[in-house]
Amino acid sequence: MRTGVAVLVLLAGVGVVRGQPVFLPVCEGPYFLTAGDLNGDGVDDPLTVCRGELRMPADPRPGNDRITVYFSEPGGVRRRQDFRVGFGPYTAAIADLDGDGRQDVAVVNFQDARRHLSLLWGPPTDTVHLEVAGAFRYDKNRNERGEAIYPAPGLTSLVIRDFDGDGKPDIAAVAWSSDFFVLFRNQGNRRFRQIRYALPPGPRDVVAADFNRDGRLDLAFTIYSSNLVDVWLGDGKGGFRLDQRFHAQGHIPYHLKAGDLDGDGWLELVVGNRGPSDNVAVFHNRGGRFRFAGSFRPGTPKQGEATADEIRDVLLTDADGDGKLDLAAACHVSHKVVLWRGTGDLAFGAAFRDRRVLEFPGKGPRALHPLGGGIGVAFYRSSEFAVLRWKDFETAP
Repeated sequence: MRTGVAVLVLLAGVGVVRGQPVFLPVCEGPYFLTAGDLNGDGVDDPLTVCRGELRMPADPRPGNDRITVYFSEPGGVRRRQDFRVGFGPYTAAIADLDGDGRQDVAVVNFQDARRHLSLLWGPPTDTVHLEVAGAFRYDKNRNERGEAIYPAPGLTSLVIRDFDGDGKPDIAAVAWSSDFFVLFRNQGNRRFRQIRYALPPGPRDVVAADFNRDGRLDLAFTIYSSNLVDVWLGDGKGGFRLDQRFHAQGHIPYHLKAGDLDGDGWLELVVGNRGPSDNVAVFHNRGGRFRFAGSFRPGTPKQGEATADEIRDVLLTDADGDGKLDLAAACHVSHKVVLWRGTGDLAFGAAFRDRRVLEFPGKGPRALHPLGGGIGVAFYRSSEFAVLRWKDFETAP
């Protein structure tokens, strides 16, 4: 469903003019940023998922229900278009789900008790909604009357990959409120079959990769409410089993990313811990087993007793073009994006160095994604996004 259109002219890439970040407006409360070629012109189109403010599920509008896409057009024009999804959308993924050669968009809706997953068939026009089947167990926050503050199942994150090897992309989504992940196995003709797997209390984020190099996709999860990381191995047929469970080496693990930090072909994990520990933990993959390899803190000033940074997202990307993955963190309360240069060395505490900081007063960085040859950043408090380059960052003491 279309809800609004605007046209902006950008002179030199997505959100960058003459080397300076340009802040582009998006829908209320952007919470996630991704990109894909949604109009088939060979250029990635930025997509922001806008959660808005969390409210009680019984409220008339318990959260925002929009995503914003900036479509590329000839001559450097970017055309904004908003689409309606379910309430409280958290994250999105882009893939050709129905095999028609066009990219589709899947969005998980945390605040919606009926439209748990929104599918926008490409190019994004018609929207359909899927519900997670079955009854849900809810043991999370309640108000003074005993009413659930957050709805069940409370989906927060998803990935799209072919997990069963049939050539059709499947969807794996995490249910924070109900402590499971659900696999939507793609049956073709826009139909999906669901399988649920129990997780420890409070799963939050998921990443898919082949962690043990057996040619089959695996899954890793941050367990937000339990300070854990889970690694589940895939059997290549759509089945998964728990392989490793370890401490996040910090409090309230939020987002995680996978990448080969030392070039040996084994994918490491980095976990952004949002709580009092306020750190990014690195886990070295040694032959399919993960070991803690150091912690990196943004190091920006604290504000009273609260953690100043509240790391809301982490990103692995080669920002400086030297062939090694660098680390970025979105620090929400201190209004900073922090960037470390990757070293390729996974000795303890050696994976990243040369910390750089860029501050955005009042904007509240919330989400990161590689975009337009730089780092795309969505700003929750000001409802904008921009693209940053390595040269934009100042070397921190």
